[in-house]
Amino acid sequence: MEHPILREKAYTIIKQKLLSHEIQPGVRIREDLLAREVSMSRTPVREAINQLAAEGFIVSLPRKGLFCVTLTRDEFLEFLSVREVLEVLALEKCIQRVTDDEVARLDKILCDYQEMLLSQRLREASELDSKFHKEIAAFSRNRKLIEFIGQLEDFMRIARAMERPDMSPDEQDLSIRQHRAILDCIRRRDAVGGLEAIRANIRGMRKKLGIQDSACASSSQPTS
Repeated sequence: MEHPILREKAYTIIKQKLLSHEIQPGVRIREDLLAREVSMSRTPVREAINQLAAEGFIVSLPRKGLFCVTLTRDEFLEFLSVREVLEVLALEKCIQRVTDDEVARLDKILCDYQEMLLSQRLREASELDSKFHKEIAAFSRNRKLIEFIGQLEDFMRIARAMERPDMSPDEQDLSIRQHRAILDCIRRRDAVGGLEAIRANIRGMRKKLGIQDSACASSSQPTS
């Protein structure tokens, strides 16, 4: 049983390096160096890399090697479109089932998120941003939503490494207000308001990255 355990350990360590931006998007990944870093043989590291490649976090370029995935404009739009649909559904289910204690947990995450943003600790802020959305999915009690949103949020953490390395005070304030609007709707059990709050948050991400497709532009005009 030792080998599968080592493979899982290697998978967890390498994936965390990708999600925490220790390995940046587009950076080459060398199996031998990773094996040395995690103090393992190359076999479990190779199998972990193969699993991450199958999941889309690592790409293999012929005659060039292995690289941390980067997202093109079209790929990022696809992620955001799918994320919007899934998060609206997760929010609706969360509002139906969330407890007051769970609302308090979401509030604590946002307090920590605000603290990280204001101190420009953007890596930690990114982790808390993903945690906030994953917790909303968890409180939906829908296993498939939890799984799918978890996968999407992992890609979103990599995508955030492609943003500018800082945030202006106005951008910080907007992000905090957008997340607070989502939480306030959950607290009030307001599904209609929550739907718009989720969409506003995603519009904000599109705008920050300078990405806006025609569907987003047309849908955002009457509600902005």
